[in-house]
Amino acid sequence: MGLFESKISKGTVAEAASMVEIYYSHRGLNAGEHRLSGTAANEVGFWLKEGSAQVYIVVQESEDDSGAVLRISSPIVFIPQQNKEAFYRRLLDINANLSCCALATHENIVLVVAQRHTIGLTQEEMDELVWNVAFVADLLDNKLANEFGAQMYSQAPAQSLAGQKST
Repeated sequence: MGLFESKISKGTVAEAASMVEIYYSHRGLNAGEHRLSGTAANEVGFWLKEGSAQVYIVVQESEDDSGAVLRISSPIVFIPQQNKEAFYRRLLDINANLSCCALATHENIVLVVAQRHTIGLTQEEMDELVWNVAFVADLLDNKLANEFGAQMYSQAPAQSLAGQKST
């Protein structure tokens, strides 16, 4: 392999999980300490904290047997009870300017997400996707909380998160 060559994934869960572990290693973190428990048999998951944002990295077999899928998500704020129309409009406006990630909702939570099949994935692309989601989430959680009085996900009491699935 030359200086600028990178391993390109053939699309397996094991290959993508190995890339995630390399990402953690490059950051000086122990991937084993950041592994999610309770994942399905056909998936592997990790978490990390970036500023005030919690980021989840999940690699799983796709439902159509086309290889593995990498999904990076970060719950950032709860949808506020007031000014919902303005809030959703702001989310759409922000989405128009995002690159390599998007805002989505799950139940009453706003998430920053990025997802792609792992076939052809390089280490550099995987690193960039994780960093980008983490950066955007850490930036937007405070911004949306201040602008709309939304509660940040990271500041929610543990009991209010019971039963919430974050990815």
